[in-house]
Amino acid sequence: MERLAINPSSLKDARSIGYNHAIIADGTFYMAGQVAMDADSTVVGDDIEAQARKAYENAGTLLETAGKGFADVVKVTTHIVEPHERYFEGYKQVYLETFTEPYPCHTVLGAHQLAHEDYLVEIELEVPFSDADVDALEPDGEVIRRI
Repeated sequence: MERLAINPSSLKDARSIGYNHAIIADGTFYMAGQVAMDADSTVVGDDIEAQARKAYENAGTLLETAGKGFADVVKVTTHIVEPHERYFEGYKQVYLETFTEPYPCHTVLGAHQLAHEDYLVEIELEVPFSDADVDALEPDGEVIRRI
């Protein structure tokens, strides 16, 4: 099956530092962890709620680029620095604003620190893709490209 890489221009240039924001392979959309970073590598927000909103905004950009939405997500993996404090103090509210019933599977993992000392949350999503979903995408060689 064809593999596609998804790298919207409104997000940080992931390829310049050795990864892709998302890959569709074997009927699944896999997303690299999204954090509260803008296209200029600036950390957005200094609390869990603001950072979760930005991370989900970035994830939404990836989903939209691939023709999907949050209702299509089947698995969420969330890494939170100090989750025993931050899960109920901001993150959960943003999660419940983002997803509705039926909720996706959701794993929350605690982390001592993420890739940047100011990151408080990192979010990964998985979405199933049918052959028709893949065929509906139009690779342009940059934002969506065959790999």
